[in-house]
Amino acid sequence: MLLLATWGVLASSCEKVKDLQFVRVAGVNLQGLGFSKSIVEMTLAYYNPNNFNLQLKDASFDLFFDDTQVGHSLQDTMIRIPAKDTFYFPIKLEVSMENVFKNALTILGNKEVTIKATGNCKVGKGGIYLPFPIKCETRQALKFF
Repeated sequence: MLLLATWGVLASSCEKVKDLQFVRVAGVNLQGLGFSKSIVEMTLAYYNPNNFNLQLKDASFDLFFDDTQVGHSLQDTMIRIPAKDTFYFPIKLEVSMENVFKNALTILGNKEVTIKATGNCKVGKGGIYLPFPIKCETRQALKFF
């Protein structure tokens, strides 16, 4: 009961958390190339529109190229998010090359592909974390050659 009362006081005294805003893919680095899977490191830029710092942890999401799932990422690193500022979220993706190869002609034939990430993470402050959906989508040129 004390925990519920404490949560109620915290929730009523805190501002409502605004959604983090996806800005851009800030960097991509191929870590390991394989026939069945590859490891890709990416840095995503997000903006925190809130007037207070936050923390992000336990992110798990899937990556799609033109609606075909090509990878998955599981991040357990704590990311500190500054108030009213852009922050960078480094991720490591395990990419299924089978799904990439299935769509290779489509990807190579298009000047741009839709890159989408969907999943969940936990965002909070003061040791209290709430589930937060990861939803970002962008159109981007993939230059292989």
